Amino acid sequence: MEALIIAATQETPGVNFDKEQNKFLLFGKSFPEEVKSFFDPIIYWLQEYEANANDETKFEIRLEYFNSATSTMLLEIFYTLEKIICDREKKVVVVWNYLEEDDDMLEVGTEYSEMIEIPFEFNVIQDY
Repeated sequence: MEALIIAATQETPGVNFDKEQNKFLLFGKSFPEEVKSFFDPIIYWLQEYEANANDETKFEIRLEYFNSATSTMLLEIFYTLEKIICDREKKVVVVWNYLEEDDDMLEVGTEYSEMIEIPFEFNVIQDY
């Protein structure tokens, strides 16, 4: 499976998904004007990955800011990852990175962790 690499911009997050390297990272800022057209290829790639997922998947979120439209797409991503656990019986963990002083980002991550059946690890970072 070919890796999905998308460079971050001022409005869109960077994506580094590589099944062979077992690396799944979404980082930067996310408030694209056309949120669906940006995230559709990401979700499609994850759906393809779900069909033949690694035994363990560590999905890392390192977003410093995202808008409500991105929030909806993140939930769709998490639902796809949840299928790896439920349908494929493999391990998935979401690593939610946030700055120690960013209570809002911690709260959002906590809310996601309560909405889905994926274990979350919360990781305090020094910088994005």
